[in-house]
Amino acid sequence: MPEIYQCPFCGGEAAVGSPCPGCVGKQKRKRPPVRKDPKRWKQDEVHDGLDLPDDGFDYDEFVAREFGHVPHRKLGVKWYWWALGCALLAIVALMVVTRLW
Repeated sequence: MPEIYQCPFCGGEAAVGSPCPGCVGKQKRKRPPVRKDPKRWKQDEVHDGLDLPDDGFDYDEFVAREFGHVPHRKLGVKWYWWALGCALLAIVALMVVTRLW
């Protein structure tokens, strides 16, 4: 004897592992999603008069005004890494010269 359960949607009885006979006939076909055309986008009148910055926006000036200091320091290599690189280059050059002569 197959196990039977009560359908939570329609209240009918259905066998376990098979669809409910009361709900199968009532299922609606899914409608395809509505596609919005980006060319038909219109701005509403509420947001029409906003005073937004134009293309002449100066980011460095904005950061300095908001945070009260230089916007950022230039990224680069610290002086001691340059000194270490030059020292290693000099050592390698000295080793090459002493072996060749």
